[in-house]
Amino acid sequence: MRAKACGHRVILLLLFLLLPASAVAELRVQGLFEGRALFELDGERLLLREGETGPDGLRLLRATSRSVLVEYQGRQQEFTLERGRFGGVYQRAQPEIRIQPDPQGGYFVRGLINGRSVPFMVDTGATLITLSEVEAERLSLSTAGGAEVPVETASGRVSGRRILIDRVQVGGLELNRVEAVVLPGDRPMTALLGMSFLGRMDMRNEGSVLVLQVR
Repeated sequence: MRAKACGHRVILLLLFLLLPASAVAELRVQGLFEGRALFELDGERLLLREGETGPDGLRLLRATSRSVLVEYQGRQQEFTLERGRFGGVYQRAQPEIRIQPDPQGGYFVRGLINGRSVPFMVDTGATLITLSEVEAERLSLSTAGGAEVPVETASGRVSGRRILIDRVQVGGLELNRVEAVVLPGDRPMTALLGMSFLGRMDMRNEGSVLVLQVR
């Protein structure tokens, strides 16, 4: 393919997409035009115009003779032509959840502990996932052998039991072996999703929305 006066350039870009399967998909940009781009996705060629969507959700957002902005696997990324070639690695977006605040500005989300449903309140001030003794019993979580730890609550200092939860899921996010503390009685009424879980995630705010994403 030859370059033309209109600014059409031929380039070859290999983007490695990190997929859960063992095979690695290949996305190649074979040609750039103003407002269009020629791709090769898993051996299939396709020409997309700005705004068009191709196989597997590949979408061309913007194209010039020197750069291309694409959306693929839920993520946007731009590649710029420098010294006649493209560079960069396109990684598949990690799973994320988006939590809307309630009218009081709190963040509540339903999750699973060892496969059993649990309502959580997101609390970055809690060092560990925090459960009441009543909730722990409902979830069949044993505190036997758990180390005694002092915990500051709104009612003062109490002694809790530190335990290890096998599996915690919130939306599409899942972690194994997550530390938690069980407090005596029925408080907190709602389990606190603390930093033993949140600290292993990337957190950001998009406006009022709280976004949690696997690292």
